[in-house]
Amino acid sequence: MISPELRKQFEYALITVGQIKTPKPRTRLYSLIKDLKFDLPAIVSPTAYVSRHAAIGEETIVMHHALINASAKIGANCIINTKALLEHDVIVEDHCHIATGAVINGGTRVGTGTFIGSNAVARESISIHENSVIGCGTRIAKST
Repeated sequence: MISPELRKQFEYALITVGQIKTPKPRTRLYSLIKDLKFDLPAIVSPTAYVSRHAAIGEETIVMHHALINASAKIGANCIINTKALLEHDVIVEDHCHIATGAVINGGTRVGTGTFIGSNAVARESISIHENSVIGCGTRIAKST
């Protein structure tokens, strides 16, 4: 449990729990720290590239060597892990985890709470249903 006393001592909070089978622990923690009115900055590695024309939501973490291109929109409380590539016009909704080396091609929409495993590749202009779990190395060729 997150103590309200912590909010009196600290202005910022960061969730450090990952996501594999379900976003529920991250989502629950996010709700708790939002209710306590912590500031929830996006954290972007200095070795990541985020286009100045992209948008990153609060409490989202962009790890080392990740690439987020123009007009991409990343929701709140997401993990964009090491060397993930999110191409132009990609939309990643809230509470998603895009794992290491995953490629999300242009115009694709990733639904809330989705996990996309390492080295998975999503074709351009498809939609991935919310709370999907996409295994490592999977090729996603059509909307789910």
